[in-house]
Amino acid sequence: MFMAAAFALGASAQLNVVKEAERAMKANKSGEEVVKMITPAFTNPETEKLAQTYYVPGKAYVQQYDAQLAKRALGQLNGKDSIAMCDQLLEAYGYLTKALPLDSMPDAKGKIKPKYSKDIINILSGHFNDFDQTAVIYYLAGKYPKAYEAWGVYAAIGSNPKAIKEIVKTNPAYVPDSILPNVYYNQGLAAWQTEDNKNALKAFENAKNAGYNKKAVYDNMIALASIIGDNEAVLKYSEEALPLFGHEDDMYIQQIANYYLQRKDFDNAFKAINQAIEKNPNNAQYYDVLGVLYENHNESAKAKEAYAKAIQLDPKNAKALFDYGHILAAEAYTLIDGAPTLQSEYNAVFESKIRPVLLQAAEALENAYSVDPDNMDTLNYLESIYYNLNDEAKLKSVKQRKL
Repeated sequence: MFMAAAFALGASAQLNVVKEAERAMKANKSGEEVVKMITPAFTNPETEKLAQTYYVPGKAYVQQYDAQLAKRALGQLNGKDSIAMCDQLLEAYGYLTKALPLDSMPDAKGKIKPKYSKDIINILSGHFNDFDQTAVIYYLAGKYPKAYEAWGVYAAIGSNPKAIKEIVKTNPAYVPDSILPNVYYNQGLAAWQTEDNKNALKAFENAKNAGYNKKAVYDNMIALASIIGDNEAVLKYSEEALPLFGHEDDMYIQQIANYYLQRKDFDNAFKAINQAIEKNPNNAQYYDVLGVLYENHNESAKAKEAYAKAIQLDPKNAKALFDYGHILAAEAYTLIDGAPTLQSEYNAVFESKIRPVLLQAAEALENAYSVDPDNMDTLNYLESIYYNLNDEAKLKSVKQRKL
């Protein structure tokens, strides 16, 4: 009997703590003060599952945020205080969203009588755009994890059916499909800033699924999937991007081809590039990729033909010029290895068969160098070619360019 009375007294004491904290909230005490008062109720069996226990500090933080927001509008907050203001809004969200499901729990009689839900929904929807502004403040201040969190809250509220009903009352033009894709995209950028690559990738994926259909989202997902080492995802995003943006960027077909090349899956590699060429037959880079596939498949003649086609379509394509030059050089070296050892016979073969190929290779590689002088492999090939041609003047020129 005594123990039961003591337990009831303890429970009553915790309920009094909640009520005292509520009075402090109504007196506009800070969120920090209210939380300090109500903290024992968070772990007491009689109060830890009461919506009121979390609604009270959440409401206190909202009031504190609103007061600081008014000061900011008057230019009375410095940068540090603005960050603290943003922290208050996120704290409010954490407590209020914990209170919300508890407010829908049945009482001792099995009845559901929500007391705080309407106000919580009104608070969150009423501060909807504030979460976006909060994320921007965090982002500009370099608080990227917080920016990621705030944009996540903004998206969560903006996609909640009950909150949307309240949002459109003050903003009839609000359409989630026009807002959320950019929010997820910004969230991805925030996560990427701190190399939180998995969450960044997830956010960009959410942006894409929500309707963000710009090239940048695919490029970012491919880059992040590559960093993470998820080659299956790289293939997936590249295949999705290819029909949308393949006409302006050859990266997607290259990623697809590389995926299959690494697995020696030439059937699918050739299938992918041939389909791409069929849809865009004037894309020089596609033919260069085709040449790479043929070269890796030990079909040098077809590779050379593909590289030549690429150059025909784009005479300034540095990679195609380099690839065409290096495969010609390889052809010349093969001829050299198989040439007669007798000097007179060798000279005859060199002049009739080897020299023309070396000169053709040199021309392609010089053109490649003129377009892309930063590719040192081009000069390495030219140095070897001019050495074999016994062209001292051009050999000297190459060595000077390498300095």
